[in-house]
Amino acid sequence: MAGDWREEAQALWDRATRQKSSESKVRLLEEAVRMADAHGDVDLGYQLRDDLIDAATFGGYPDKALVAFAWCRGQQKKDPERFDPEGLLWKQKWVVGRIKEFPHITRKQISDALDDIEQCFAKVDAGKRSVLKLRYQTLRDMGDDPAEVDRLWSAWLAAPRDHLTDCRACELDDELDHHIEKGEWEAALRKARPIVEGRVKCAEIPHLTLGTLLYPAFKLGDLERAAEFHRRGYGLVAKNRDFLATVGNHIEFLALTGNHARGLALMEKHLEWTLDHGSFNDRFLFLVAAAFLLERLMATAERDVVNLRLSKAFPEHRADGGYEVKALHAWMLQQARGIATKFDTRNGTSRYGRWIERNQRLAQEVVAFPLD
Repeated sequence: MAGDWREEAQALWDRATRQKSSESKVRLLEEAVRMADAHGDVDLGYQLRDDLIDAATFGGYPDKALVAFAWCRGQQKKDPERFDPEGLLWKQKWVVGRIKEFPHITRKQISDALDDIEQCFAKVDAGKRSVLKLRYQTLRDMGDDPAEVDRLWSAWLAAPRDHLTDCRACELDDELDHHIEKGEWEAALRKARPIVEGRVKCAEIPHLTLGTLLYPAFKLGDLERAAEFHRRGYGLVAKNRDFLATVGNHIEFLALTGNHARGLALMEKHLEWTLDHGSFNDRFLFLVAAAFLLERLMATAERDVVNLRLSKAFPEHRADGGYEVKALHAWMLQQARGIATKFDTRNGTSRYGRWIERNQRLAQEVVAFPLD
């Protein structure tokens, strides 16, 4: 009988391998992992989790990627001869780069994870540039000391590239966040040109980039270009929950330009992702963008009730599909504030709370620009 479960697990693995990153792929691999664990097959469990980290990372389940990686890292520490740490170094970057997005993970745990990856990379005499980027992004996104954030930014860009450095497309996209953080809109658009023109790309670029550039282009008054970024970009991210925060970028742009019906369509389609998305950061960014859209509806008195086809999983679900804008907005804001409180308490800063307040400034920037 022993062979039967192995054949079944292998069949699940084969089915998963033929699929793109998706919920289905993650579920198949999780089921195979459960079978391997139930039969005490540690080697197979390790190999399956190796694939699961990939599928979960690029399919919008960063929490599942973290759990799978933590298990593998534990096996490596127990038996480094059997499970070579070098085999997962690249994926360790993905996981460590996102642990700050879970407010229940403490600052010490985040610091320990950064120290651990630095030590792992040092053993193969590589990865210094990648570790500096991770440290820079972590402190920046937590709202830490600006001087230290700027020091790490400069150190990251000055460090030499090696085989553990992210691809040029990812690094270039990550650099844009720094300029946008500082309101350097022209610099962001100029630096992004190789991505926008298709000369530099990868699995997630330009998907992320086109969403990131919406606000800079809007701020510069280049609404035609921003609209083009929206048209090109949204289709790239619409079917993968890994891009929940980027969908939020698109909703914000649509609200800023008065395209409320289109914004509501996006909100309706993707709201369910926020209900169980592992990244509380991405949930937050989507919710704040959706709240801004609903604020614009209230400000323009365009309509008091919106008809939306929302899943029964939505806590405020209404069978008739009619939702009061004011009540829907209150729910979005309550969820966003709850997440902001958790992050700001953990981080010891006010970064997330200030992001909610940013909506008040955005309301002063609205420019009507109807899309086709």
